[in-house]
Amino acid sequence: MLGKILFRNTRMLLKDASYLKTAFWNCRCKLYSFPIILYPEMYFRIGSNAHIINNKGRLRLGCRWGIERFKQSQFVIDNKGILEIDGNFDIYTGSSITIEPGAKLTLGHGGMNTNVKVTVSTSISPGDNVFISDNSTLRDSDNHWITGGSGVNSAPINIGNNVWIGINVTILKGVTIGDGAIVAANSLVNKSVPPNTLVGGVPAKVIRENVKWKL
Repeated sequence: MLGKILFRNTRMLLKDASYLKTAFWNCRCKLYSFPIILYPEMYFRIGSNAHIINNKGRLRLGCRWGIERFKQSQFVIDNKGILEIDGNFDIYTGSSITIEPGAKLTLGHGGMNTNVKVTVSTSISPGDNVFISDNSTLRDSDNHWITGGSGVNSAPINIGNNVWIGINVTILKGVTIGDGAIVAANSLVNKSVPPNTLVGGVPAKVIRENVKWKL
C-alpha cells in the first residue's frame, strides 16, 4: 500500500517534467537525489563556483498551475551564487529568478505563482509556508546610487513563516516580513512588516493586527 502511495505521489510530482533537462542539471550539479525538477520552457543556468545546498528539500522550476500553458521562465545562479533548498518549494511557469554573483537565495516550504520576478543581489530568504502570488517582484538592491540617498543600495529581504503575499506586490531591499503576516494585492513594501498583521497600500501600512490566514 505504501509503495502504491509513493508511486502515485512521484508520478504526480513528475507530470509534465522535462526528464532529460532534469537529469542533466542534477547530475552536472552533483545532486544525485534529484532535488530540482525542471519543466518545459524553463531556462536554467549555473555559473562557475556557484553552489546548491540541498537540505532534503525539493524545488520544482517552471511547473504550471492547473491547465495553464507553459511560458518562458528562467532560473539563473550567477558566479559564486548560492541556492539553499530547505523545503519543498514550487516556482510556477513564467517566473524569472536571478541570483547575482556572491548572493544567496534560501527557500523553505511554499511557492511562487506565475510571473514572479526575484533578483537577489545580497540575500532573500522566504521561510516555511510562504506563498507569493502572481506578478509580484522581490528585489534586495536598487542597483544604482542616488545623490543624497542613504548610501545603502543593497540589503537582505527576510520573510518569516506562514506569510501570504498578494498579487502585484513589490518588496524592496532591507525589508523583514514577520511570521503570519499578509501583504495585500498591489502593495509596495519598503519597510518591515510586524508579525500577524495585514498591510497594504503604496507604501504599505498596517491595516489590521492579530490576523490569521490559511489556504
